[in-house]
Amino acid sequence: MKNHIKNLISFLFCFLVAAILTYEISGTGGIFIMTLLMTALILSGCIMLVSVKTVRVTLELSTDIVSKGESFEAEIVIDKKTFLPTSFVEVEMGCSPNIGLSEDSVRFKLISAKRGGERFKVSLNADLCGLGEVYVKSLGLSDYLGIFGKKIRSEAESREVKIIPRIPDTGSQAEVIKSTSENMSFDDSDEESDETAVGLTGVPGYEHRNYVQGDPLKRVNWKLSSKRDQLMVRLDEKVTSSSQIFLLDYPERESPDRAYYENADMIIEASLAMLSILLRAGFESEFNYYLDGWEMVDVKDEKSLQYLQERLAGIKPYPFENRIPDKNINAKGKAQLCFTACMSDMRKELEILLDGFSGSLVVTKNSGIGKVKADMWTVDGDFEFMKMQ
Repeated sequence: MKNHIKNLISFLFCFLVAAILTYEISGTGGIFIMTLLMTALILSGCIMLVSVKTVRVTLELSTDIVSKGESFEAEIVIDKKTFLPTSFVEVEMGCSPNIGLSEDSVRFKLISAKRGGERFKVSLNADLCGLGEVYVKSLGLSDYLGIFGKKIRSEAESREVKIIPRIPDTGSQAEVIKSTSENMSFDDSDEESDETAVGLTGVPGYEHRNYVQGDPLKRVNWKLSSKRDQLMVRLDEKVTSSSQIFLLDYPERESPDRAYYENADMIIEASLAMLSILLRAGFESEFNYYLDGWEMVDVKDEKSLQYLQERLAGIKPYPFENRIPDKNINAKGKAQLCFTACMSDMRKELEILLDGFSGSLVVTKNSGIGKVKADMWTVDGDFEFMKMQ
């Protein structure tokens, strides 16, 4: 708007100079200049009016799903229904914080003289996982003299792209496996009555023996092992599977910025890393997350973990009214492990989460959240889990 006013003032100044020239020096020359100026103004305005009726701008992406760290392209398509050149088309493009641009926004200003219109591409990078958005921030037409301007609406103002998170390979983390085993594998209050009691003496209890390399870690009785100062393995087949419930908490933030998306990216990949650790140890888990509604995936093998990985490519912060999980999750009565994207300045969101939550809470070290409940874990940039003391 400021540029249009500035250009209008410049035009009026030129017209005034031509009028003075007509009066003081040469009437014919001055009138000729004023006629040229008025013709240019009328022609420029008419072409802009035609452009408003005939120009169509669309936004297209080269893909709708991409792996984190990969590049993709956005394409602005300017189509026109006339052989006449367009007036200046001004396009400003932006994207969500999890997509990398060379600048905060990309601006284009051009005249389309080709019969089929113009196409130009912008290279983007999938920096952080989750649902990303590329959009037309503003779109307008400007006449050749820069005096008149009009905002127009794009037929595709935004496009979404799913960014697939990585599953970090962090190896086997003994403290994670031990803690999870205590919560989900067995009720270790039924320790033993005799190491060969089951099926032989009829005395209540379970058979145990010393751990040997290759035994599934999910059969380790950690409570008994700590008492004996050596790993003891249960020999019964009654293993409770799928008893650990994962919950991904990704609430909307009032002003989501790059730092929040980075924190969410880390917590999402941390949850996948822990699932991978538990799978290799022989454990199954339930993973609850919110897309269009609360969904659950039984993670029992690599295939189901990869399916969850692809589903989380479409995740985004969810609104407050959908934050409280489905009551069926809490009604299962199993150990819950919540991975939250909350940061230290999101006190209200954190209080709502902790109200009535009795499971374990996992936060990133970058979140700035201190110990707010007894059972808490932190995860760092290398995806190492540590229990808060």
